[in-house]
Parts: sequence; structure tokens; C-alpha cells
Amino acid sequence: MIIIFSGPSGVGKSTIINELIKKKNLYFSISHTTREKRHNEIDGMDYFFVKNSEFNDLIKSDFFIEYEKYGTDYYGTGKDQLNNPELTTVLDVEVNGATTLLKKNPKFVGIFIDIENDELINRLKTRGHNPEFISKRMQLASEQRSKINEFDYIVKNVDINTTVNNILDIICNLEESW
Repeated sequence: MIIIFSGPSGVGKSTIINELIKKKNLYFSISHTTREKRHNEIDGMDYFFVKNSEFNDLIKSDFFIEYEKYGTDYYGTGKDQLNNPELTTVLDVEVNGATTLLKKNPKFVGIFIDIENDELINRLKTRGHNPEFISKRMQLASEQRSKINEFDYIVKNVDINTTVNNILDIICNLEESW
């Protein structure tokens, strides 16, 4: 089974996925990106960090099942990341890429993670982003929310423990019916 997590930047997708993996044996699909690595990220564990030229070469070689430009950077899911038949595979994909994947394969399950705007602004500020960047991200979040109905589940991330437990319930129910 393949579960795609998506939602605006800053809603807690990575934190949620990390907590889910601590509680359940899941395979996390590692995406490629051209963005700069953050201080707490590990290449090959959080993302495969590549230069634009390498990303373009991967596009030309038909390596990705999906890829999107998000802001000024590219993100993509390699086809090789979907080949784990024993474990439920979890993807963290930008909204446009997620909706593309969900349309391509109706067996994929989409979970849209969201939070209140005030909380999203606070999280972006905590990451050190300037007001102009935050304003652009909030506009993008509004555009992304317009696609919320293309997902199978919508989960508000109000409290990390509640959110993780709610998603674990969703996953267990899906696995039982799979």
C-alpha cells in the first residue's frame, strides 16, 4: 500500500511521518530535491539533495514517477522508491505532485495534513523566514487547500500525539481492508 502525505509547507508532515515510523513499521520514500539542506537534515535519509543539473538529468532519464517545482526548487519521487512489497510505503509529496499521483493510481491513498493559518505563520516564523517569504507561502497554502477534496483523508494537525494516533487508526483500517 502506498500512502501519500501532503499539505502546505510547515504543517508538520515530516514530524508526523517520523512519529508514525517510530510506532509502526513503515517504509519512508525518500524524495530528491534541489533545495539547500537544512542543518538538521541528512542527505539520503531526509532527502537526496542534488544540483539542478542532476535533477534535470534524472527527469530526462524518466527516473521520477512525479516531480514538481515548489517555490524555486524541484522535488521528485523516484520510481525506485515504490518497490517495497512488504511494508506500507509513505511518501511526503508537494500537493500538485500528490494529486498527480492520486489521479495516476487510484490504489494510492492521499492524506492532506493541515493546520490553522495562525499556527502555520508561527511555524514559518520559527524557521526564520522573512515576512515576504511567509506571505508567499500563505498564498501558496491557500492555493494548495483548494485541492483538498482530491485527497482521501483530511487531518488537522492540532496536537502531534492526537494527529499521529488518528493517522495510525486510518493506516490500520486501510491495511485491514487491503
